Amino acid sequence: MKIHRLVPSFDSRSTQARIYKAHTALGSQIRDVAMPETTYIRRNQGSPFKGALEGLNEPQFGRLGFNISVSKRGFIAENTYDDGVNYAKVALPVYCALRKSYKGMLFVNLAHRGADTLSDYSSLEIDTRVLECAMKVGDYYWINTIIPSYSGLDCNPFDYAQAVLPATLQHAGGVEVIDTASLCGFLSEVFRFLNPEDRALYLEIMGQGKRFNKFLKYAASTRSHHNQEHGLLLHTAETVANVLLKALATTPEERASSKPPFDLSLTLLAALLHDAAKVDEYYRLAPDVYSTNLNCELLGHEQTMLKWIAVACAVSGCYPTDRELQLEHAICAVKKQHDQSGARKRKTPESFVLHEADCASARAFDKGETSVLLAHQFARGEAA
Repeated sequence: MKIHRLVPSFDSRSTQARIYKAHTALGSQIRDVAMPETTYIRRNQGSPFKGALEGLNEPQFGRLGFNISVSKRGFIAENTYDDGVNYAKVALPVYCALRKSYKGMLFVNLAHRGADTLSDYSSLEIDTRVLECAMKVGDYYWINTIIPSYSGLDCNPFDYAQAVLPATLQHAGGVEVIDTASLCGFLSEVFRFLNPEDRALYLEIMGQGKRFNKFLKYAASTRSHHNQEHGLLLHTAETVANVLLKALATTPEERASSKPPFDLSLTLLAALLHDAAKVDEYYRLAPDVYSTNLNCELLGHEQTMLKWIAVACAVSGCYPTDRELQLEHAICAVKKQHDQSGARKRKTPESFVLHEADCASARAFDKGETSVLLAHQFARGEAA
């Protein structure tokens, strides 16, 4: 039996503080921070949550006390319609009301008698007053009204990622266990603090088809590092963490230059996207079993990502051209440029930082080292 040590508790405030410190270290500015649309839940002191919200009485949310709010939209994880009744398993993001930071997911089983109104939708509008008055019969809370959301989940995708993930993720062959709620909380904070145009571009790219869902599920490679279920998510999160650590380690001499040593938001966006196009390269044959397709053999994930970025920028029409080129260079530049080759040698600081962060994650996995997510408390979990 493996003996694990518990890694100290993750706190999203530490992620926010690190991002602020990273910008300070680089001499850059934080622009508009994304705020989720939430509803503050009022209750009398000492009284528990009631109805379909009684899950908020669980210890994982207890430390929030009265400082608790939920999203105005719930993700429909499962939905069936039988004998005139809508049955839906709904995932509801929970936030710290003051900081608007993601704290976990509340899953509720809802039932509503009426027309089949949810079949064509992925989310529904949340009225906390309706949920508080819901009556539980068997495994379901019966509600008197149910309204699908017509706007979709176009906000922070990592606030809803936990809905399709297991409670914990196995890492390094099961030697490490990472708590999913804290991992999603970390990536949620990173996404919130991206520049507005970078957030919009990520949503445009990853919101197409099933790209984001595959990103959450797939391995990062077929035979190399992070080659297990959810490996792509874990490798991406580690690369993001390494970028933040690099920013925090910026020296006064580097900061004394006329401009920031590197663009933090752009580099974090590149880290989030750098391997995401692998979802178009692999066939998932079975859990932890993948095969490559023709796209992988003839093109490769970096060239595929270039196509995704180009299409997204063309659709939006407002992403700066210079920034688009810098993002593409950061992802696709190589160590050595060969004659007659279309590839370009790394030239920008963002390309060097991303490459180092990417390699550090892969190298740590291959050496069996503790994940940077646990070693530096970006997420909660257990390490050997």
